[in-house]
Amino acid sequence: MRVYVINKNGNPLMPCKPAKARKLLRDKKAKVVNRCPFTIQLLWDCEENVQEVTVGIDKGSDVTGFSCVSNGEILMSGAIHHRTDIKGKMDARRANRRNRRSRKWYRPKRFNNRASSKRSGRLPPSIKANAEEVIRVVRKIPLPISHIVVEDVQVDIRRLSDPDVKNGEYQQSNRLDENLRLACLTRDGFICQKCKKQPPDSRDYGKKQRPEYRDYRSKKETRLEAHHIVWTTKGGKDSIYNLITLCESCHDKVHKKGESGKVKIKGGKVVTGMQKATHDFVLAAGFSDKVAQRTMQGKTLMYQELKKIASLSTVYGYQTSAYRKSLSLPKTHDIDALCVATLYTGAVIRRHRENFYIIKFRPRQTRRQYHDLPRKGKGRVRYQINSELEGFRKGDVVRVKGRWLKQINSIYSNGYLAFARVSGEPNSAKPKDCQLLQRGQTVIWEKVVDQEGGIVVNV
Repeated sequence: MRVYVINKNGNPLMPCKPAKARKLLRDKKAKVVNRCPFTIQLLWDCEENVQEVTVGIDKGSDVTGFSCVSNGEILMSGAIHHRTDIKGKMDARRANRRNRRSRKWYRPKRFNNRASSKRSGRLPPSIKANAEEVIRVVRKIPLPISHIVVEDVQVDIRRLSDPDVKNGEYQQSNRLDENLRLACLTRDGFICQKCKKQPPDSRDYGKKQRPEYRDYRSKKETRLEAHHIVWTTKGGKDSIYNLITLCESCHDKVHKKGESGKVKIKGGKVVTGMQKATHDFVLAAGFSDKVAQRTMQGKTLMYQELKKIASLSTVYGYQTSAYRKSLSLPKTHDIDALCVATLYTGAVIRRHRENFYIIKFRPRQTRRQYHDLPRKGKGRVRYQINSELEGFRKGDVVRVKGRWLKQINSIYSNGYLAFARVSGEPNSAKPKDCQLLQRGQTVIWEKVVDQEGGIVVNV
């Protein structure tokens, strides 16, 4: 176990053993500045004779591993669990904004007021947050970082969908029209591929009404729709190979049966997604596509910011894999990061998890506004939101009745602080029974010890 140390001026130093840290705290030569990872700050200016510390980063879509090594020893390692709720929250925010806009009928219309979403080099909020979370964690590592090594992700997205693509085929479009839905209908001759229904004026539609097409209905109310053979919720892609033309009634029947990955058409033939691949490959390619794009996007921003912290170099995934297999190590995020950090030096370091941390993220505030039902003469009334109670805030870490270590999840209007529900522990308590240990953090570190294959979280 190591205790991390920072100088009086805030610069990180090399970690020390717990015995030395206890002596410094006992002699009033240091103070505790962070509980997890446990860090002390010297109260006097110390000479900054530090050794080189290399940080290896195994960038992932949902989990990113990192490992800090120096002098043949792992000083810190961990797994960064990225937030996956950002896209859903942005969608909900967009829906609420549209509802609010429809209620404000008296407000004049405004156009071109989304300039931030059109600027050059913009990243989607979920991708940007994914890259910034790695940057934030590296900046908070209490070690004198001298070099950073990142595993560079380079994936051929087109080959995931079509493994036979080569040479000039990369530039060839598989669409018959810019509108993907219209391209699907054009390819299938404007005929439902399940019941063979066809609008009587489909030929005129294809020639004359193409630019104005929105929700086409013929004289017999036969509406043609483009159906995803492998549903997008199951990993299907927006590709012409994964679309088939169905009428409205057949489309509803397919979704009610829950058939994803196949469509049984007239004559007993079953059509599966992607003409050049099997259903299993399409399903795997769909998920791999999303993971690869999420991992690759935003790496330019991450590299630019990491270069400001220390010198940066990259390695490729096949190099990390071959080096890990040569050492007969299991595949985990922190071990991959260890291999990334030691690939150039070839140093063989004993694998352990004595200083292993799981890092998660907690938003400091919410944009959501809670309202009660409309009241006569008052309109929509907001709920009472308790942001602070006797100096305690949401997210603070407290000791309850001198025994339990809890984090405040909510503040009740009856004057109680609410915690996560754990059997045998209090779910709420009064402020007088709580002792503040640490203010709420947006980056949450949890120390984890791996004991004989089991994971034990140190609170």
